[in-house]
Amino acid sequence: MTKKIALAELIQQDFRNLKASERLYTIPRIEDLLFMQSIEGRAHNGAGVFNKRSYVNTTIDDIVSALGRSPKVIKTKRQELIDEIFEFVVSAIEDDPRDRLVTKSGRPLLGIPQFKDRAVNYHDILKGLYLGGLRDNPEIRKKTQGLYGINIGYGKCYLINSKIMEEMGLDGEILAHQEHEDRLAYFKSSGLIVDHTNTKRKLPKHVRYMYIRHHVGPGQSDDAAMVASGLLYNVDVALGVFLADAVDTLEKYVSKYRDQDKEIAFYIKDNYHFLDLDEKDVYELAYLAAIPEEKVDAIPDSSLRYLLAVDQETGQSSFETHMNFIEGKPFLPMAISYKRIMVTILYDFVREKLSSINKEVVFKIPEALLHELDSSVTKVMQRKFITVGPHTSLKSALAKVEARKEELIIVKDEFGNILGVINPADFLIFLRGK
Repeated sequence: MTKKIALAELIQQDFRNLKASERLYTIPRIEDLLFMQSIEGRAHNGAGVFNKRSYVNTTIDDIVSALGRSPKVIKTKRQELIDEIFEFVVSAIEDDPRDRLVTKSGRPLLGIPQFKDRAVNYHDILKGLYLGGLRDNPEIRKKTQGLYGINIGYGKCYLINSKIMEEMGLDGEILAHQEHEDRLAYFKSSGLIVDHTNTKRKLPKHVRYMYIRHHVGPGQSDDAAMVASGLLYNVDVALGVFLADAVDTLEKYVSKYRDQDKEIAFYIKDNYHFLDLDEKDVYELAYLAAIPEEKVDAIPDSSLRYLLAVDQETGQSSFETHMNFIEGKPFLPMAISYKRIMVTILYDFVREKLSSINKEVVFKIPEALLHELDSSVTKVMQRKFITVGPHTSLKSALAKVEARKEELIIVKDEFGNILGVINPADFLIFLRGK
């Protein structure tokens, strides 16, 4: 099996390259934790210095060891990030909520800078954590298929006995990409899948945490899940969905492997009596995030690293861009995810999905700002605005501004050219006086 595990020298070089070429929208120590996990996928796919050679049995354990780090320390640091999110949930439910996504000591969750000052509604954060914590579950995906008549791929990570895996002629590539739903019982009885409830505190080296695909099909887009939940509910629900996806990422390498995003979701369901959601809402979000088979290569699906990666041209991460879009703020067009697909394609896809289930989107849909805008104009355009056509009545435009608490009305022609800007303050007095 060693032939299918990346050499330490390659791992070290790829890690150095990532650190030198990318910056994430978080603090350096958390950036390191995410880069380590990214090396696993890059080794599987032959990306970066792996130079199109696939090392399909490489795990995060191999990465951490090759980098000379302590597996116990790294696992503990990752678990602490999950625990801080769970502690936020517990505090909210036990009537000691915080209006910022911060720890008890005031540090922003996941090291994300804007969380320190951004005011949130904890009720909506809990809703998002519930929806996001369940929508990726294999049983939810399977049920969503039947309800909406679509095909979704699904599976989950298991503790795998690598010695038995070799004896059975299997490897990480086969387990992750071929369908095994009908063989799971056999895998367990043969000892390939290790019963995690009976494992010792420290797992032997030949027991590895690996993904087994249950059903082959297109996946879900984490970008779409975040954006769709924000448009369907509000931006704080989107933040909760994002946090659930972060937990799903972090739990892949911790001291005790378990489905922690799902556990948090059920904790909220069992203990928060004002949730006002049920599984049909989870199925709906799973559908909205599902990528159709004909669009597998056209819709972006960003990992946590890609969501937080700061684009060199725009100076923003996909996470920040999605937030701006949901809130109706101007955003700069950028290519996102490893597929390098324009973010506007994602937003059009989400709008189409919402329309397919007759959902009215109450959020305004902002226009992308052009790359050519200079910094002074960009600063002005950070103000909240709506766009209207030249034939829109002033009364109608002012009513929208009043309802949505906007600051500007931008008038555009049918080709997207800006014809002028109206300051609503000059006219609202007449609207209110009627």
